[in-house]
Amino acid sequence: MYIIDYLQSDAIYLNGDGKKKNDVIHNLIKKAAARNIIPVEQGDAIFAAVMEREQQSSTGIGNGIAIPHCRTDLVSHGTIIAGTFPAGIKYNSLDKKPVTILFLFIFPGSENKEYLQVLAKTARLLSDETIRNKLILSQSNEDFRAIIAKNDIIPIQQGSNGKYFFVLALSDQKKMQTVISNLVEIGAQTSLIVDSETLEKKLSYDIPIFAGLSYFKGKSPYSKTFMGILDNSNQIDYLNDLLKREGIDLSTPGAGFLLSIKAEQIIGGIPEEVEI
Repeated sequence: MYIIDYLQSDAIYLNGDGKKKNDVIHNLIKKAAARNIIPVEQGDAIFAAVMEREQQSSTGIGNGIAIPHCRTDLVSHGTIIAGTFPAGIKYNSLDKKPVTILFLFIFPGSENKEYLQVLAKTARLLSDETIRNKLILSQSNEDFRAIIAKNDIIPIQQGSNGKYFFVLALSDQKKMQTVISNLVEIGAQTSLIVDSETLEKKLSYDIPIFAGLSYFKGKSPYSKTFMGILDNSNQIDYLNDLLKREGIDLSTPGAGFLLSIKAEQIIGGIPEEVEI
């Protein structure tokens, strides 16, 4: 599955107007209901569900992007409604700047994992300034979808029957939030994060006979280790590709490592419900 599998052409509204968040979201839902993209009789209830989530914290994530969202039993399948607003919307974003691109997510209450994956993937895609600019300048709904399709080339991996155990160890801790988002995007289950010391740190500082041997010193004396369960080996390749896109090349000495092991048996591993 790709982002555009959830985003119909009729669910895209270019060069929209409106200055206030509530009005813009309400109008998008109203238009989508009129086109039967969401159940017409549930429009007001869906709007209420989106705004209830919005009251918890703003979904304006910065750089002119907003991703309002909700899970509700009022719909039977995941839907994205998108719009561009060149004049900007007052949104109380994290960076206090107006929103010019809005992606509204409406997913069934039962689709927690898929919901999180699509959200993470969309947020990553929209973090690219070039892509954002192209979306804002789109001349048609199909152009808008084509821009997303061109840049969303790795399908979401679905499934809930974990067969692989993975370990990801990273020395550079500057992009931990990005890595966590990547793990959500690939559908990793029951991931654990462990703070750990590198062997180089122990040798260089804590073991007397090796003290002062500078060539043992890695880039960082500490690392983060992620462990969890995956459904298939393709998710490992997907994760490695995402890490490279973020400037984390595990083939570089001292960067860390990623491994997966096909497990003979895994008991448990169903992810907990996460509300975001």
